[in-house]
Amino acid sequence: MLQKTYHTKATEAISEFITSRQDHSFTAAELADFLKEHGLDVNKTTIYRNLDKLTENGTLIKHKSQVNDGFIYQEASAGGDCHEHIHFQCSKCGSVLHLSDEKTADYLKTLSETLGLEIDTTSSTLNGLCAKCKK
Repeated sequence: MLQKTYHTKATEAISEFITSRQDHSFTAAELADFLKEHGLDVNKTTIYRNLDKLTENGTLIKHKSQVNDGFIYQEASAGGDCHEHIHFQCSKCGSVLHLSDEKTADYLKTLSETLGLEIDTTSSTLNGLCAKCKK
């Protein structure tokens, strides 16, 4: 998950945290809390540097949070297709859902062809309320 040439206790703990959060988004603050709970004093710069590297290499996807002013992160799907569909983020709880169904894919293809667009699905996110928060 992280660069093999530079493994520390912190990078291993970050990797463990990300793996434990599959299909759940997280913030840098949640990662920092996890590291602190595991006895690792890692400064914010190191945390953000690791998150940036993991985003750049495609391990993580970074979304602007609709809940606060920061960003949320999520692990890209293991099959690598997470970059091939759009996501939905709940404006209330911050959860991120994968919109990888066939109808959504067909709609995006039609939209692209009709309007002559090239849609960057990696950074495309729809916002609203999830089913749980809608109730």
